[in-house]
Amino acid sequence: MTSSFDDLPPRTGRPRQTDESEPPQEEAPRFSEDALWAADSGAVSSEHASIDRLEDGSIAGPDTGVRAGAALTDDPFAFTEEDFDTQQRARGQRARRVFWEVAQTLILAAVIFFMVRGVAQNFRVEGPSMEPGLHDGQYLLVNKAVYFKLDLESLAKYLPFVDGDDGSKFLFHGPERGDVIVFRYPRDPSRDFIKRVIAVPGDTVSIHEGQVTVNGQLLEEEYLDETTRGDLDNTVVPDGSYFVLGDNRSNSSDSRSWGFVPEENIIGKAMFSYWPLSELGGVGNHSIDLGFVRVPLP
Repeated sequence: MTSSFDDLPPRTGRPRQTDESEPPQEEAPRFSEDALWAADSGAVSSEHASIDRLEDGSIAGPDTGVRAGAALTDDPFAFTEEDFDTQQRARGQRARRVFWEVAQTLILAAVIFFMVRGVAQNFRVEGPSMEPGLHDGQYLLVNKAVYFKLDLESLAKYLPFVDGDDGSKFLFHGPERGDVIVFRYPRDPSRDFIKRVIAVPGDTVSIHEGQVTVNGQLLEEEYLDETTRGDLDNTVVPDGSYFVLGDNRSNSSDSRSWGFVPEENIIGKAMFSYWPLSELGGVGNHSIDLGFVRVPLP
């Protein structure tokens, strides 16, 4: 027997039952989306209704879950006053750190400068009195520490093992024959001169027929281009003084005309020529004397 779709009974909204003994299935309840949205909106409205906005823009309310005093902003990444204060403090700390680093650098530079000035000094040659070795306008480095002298009497007050009866003593050594020294001119201490030490305290010096004699020995002066002018009878160099001459004997104001150089007038030993670069090297010596060591020159 054949059937068609037209013979089927019309569909109803009730579930089909296959067995009379099986209980009917209950249909799931249906909810309107408009009703759900209205319920949610009501809940949100009730929550916002419990939040009180203060005059300064902060909120308060124990049921909101928001920290009391927190600012209400539309942008969650907005800058708060607390963030601004933190940034200002960080900037202040960076500025103080930079200032302190600059101050440390300046202090260290000042300390190094005064330390260097205490042991060395630059000097500009003026005039031709030290030709042919040194020229007018040449710049030299003067070692001030090499002739440094200790006052043992004063030092003995703080160091009991030091014998103060010895008076004073050079830390390294005093000026020696042949040293090129820079000193304050005895007749005008505001002016600095540069000359060569010929005789030291206790020596007997004389000049005859262009030859210089020290303690009866003819002085060999390979640094001269000409003989020494003028005559000088035997003269003993007193303690604490030095007899000096310029290498350009025909054009030099030195001990032949104004006498000895007091020890306290001596600034230091000319050690090195640094300008012009063509004259770079030692200054009229066979070695560079650092006080504690001598560096031979080629």
